[in-house]
Amino acid sequence: MKYTITLILLLSILSCSNKEQKKDENVTKWEGEIKVNEFELKLIFKLNDKKCLLDVPAQAVQNYPAAEYDNSGDTIKITFTGMFKARFEGIKTNDVIVGDWIQLGKNYPLTLRKKKEYNRPQNPTPPFPYKEEFVSYFNQDKSIKFGGTLTIPKQENKYPVAILISGSGQEDRDETLFGHKPFLVIADYLTREGIAVLRVDDRGIGQTTGKETLVNATSHDFAMDVIAGIEFLKNRHDIDPAKIGLIGHSEGGLIASIVGAKRNDIAFIVSIAGVGVSGEELILSQIETSLQQKINSPSIDSIMAFEKGAIDIINKEQNNRLAEVIIMQKLMGKRIQKQDSIVKKYFELEIKDGFESYDIKELGKRYKRLMLPWYRYLLSYNPEEFLPEIKAPFLALNGEEDKQVLSALNLNGFKTIFDKYGKRNYKTISYPGLNHFLQHCQTGNYDEVETIEETISPEVLIDISTWIKEQTKESSTN
Repeated sequence: MKYTITLILLLSILSCSNKEQKKDENVTKWEGEIKVNEFELKLIFKLNDKKCLLDVPAQAVQNYPAAEYDNSGDTIKITFTGMFKARFEGIKTNDVIVGDWIQLGKNYPLTLRKKKEYNRPQNPTPPFPYKEEFVSYFNQDKSIKFGGTLTIPKQENKYPVAILISGSGQEDRDETLFGHKPFLVIADYLTREGIAVLRVDDRGIGQTTGKETLVNATSHDFAMDVIAGIEFLKNRHDIDPAKIGLIGHSEGGLIASIVGAKRNDIAFIVSIAGVGVSGEELILSQIETSLQQKINSPSIDSIMAFEKGAIDIINKEQNNRLAEVIIMQKLMGKRIQKQDSIVKKYFELEIKDGFESYDIKELGKRYKRLMLPWYRYLLSYNPEEFLPEIKAPFLALNGEEDKQVLSALNLNGFKTIFDKYGKRNYKTISYPGLNHFLQHCQTGNYDEVETIEETISPEVLIDISTWIKEQTKESSTN
């Protein structure tokens, strides 16, 4: 069933949460679980004297800022607005904070304890056997300044280079998530193998400007950001301009496909947990996978029929207000009144004073989010418009325990389109036991990512390095 504690409807490839990358001094981390029916949801609070940030690992929410925060004396009060409305009130001692999480008019007991920190054995530490240079450059119209790190082997030469492209949500140059820094690990490994790497703060994060553009930015805009990086590298004396390639994770793989379709000067593309199907099919697969973990099959079929209908309306109707009205009319019609209680609860239908009623405001938020520019672009994304245009060698890697970007679905999508259009220089690899971040895992769910010490499977690192070297040999051809 759909749990009453709905912090955020998770429909993104990786994460659409707010992320603040400035490191605060004297931050303490507290964690605890709220229990709704038989479901436990972990909340992680990052606190100092001035600020509170919230992580919800199971729903890929990281660094969500509190709107109001009072941490004076023995009491603590925190209020969140925006994607969800909730607050926490508690009493603190040295080792524990006891209180309540209050949301949708209900109180959930929540006891917070100091958070356990996990080892990250793959994170490299200096001194490094390569050069590390902090770089900056602009996009074509000078509206955005990018800040990043370029790692280059020490020997004087012109090296092949990989640009790393992060998943959805604004990430720092290391793609820091849940205590892991996968792009730092990838950059270190590849540079030791003789491949230079450029990793860059996403627009609006860290040393990259453009935060004001994010409200309307789409994957196409982020592809233009990658192209700015390509142009920067072409002017470097230590980079081989004929051997510039892309490595994209999750949405980053989709962005790499867009760039690859636009340019014929890309030496290679590596898609990690990337998208080989339409945006609509991707989103629907995410919803269905999430539902399968909670409710029975007949209810899922009914819910998915409604959700597909709603997405079809959004794709066809560009006027957001009109699309919302049409969706509400469909959901509040007689058809849903014939559904079982699980389906009705999923769509916020409740019995009040003997009558069925909808929480229209909360239900509307769900679909309004899908009408934001980023989501509209994703929902309209058709891989057949881009993949056939890619001339570069293409490597697609997906983990079979990935619950966000399903391995079989997306790898088959790549294969079907590439074969249809006669592309031969591509390869797909499906990894048993690996999740969305290509870690060895137990369930593939987000809530275990932080507890896994491994940041990325060594097997994947070897495969990426080996494949890039094969594509960038002097004798290689596309």
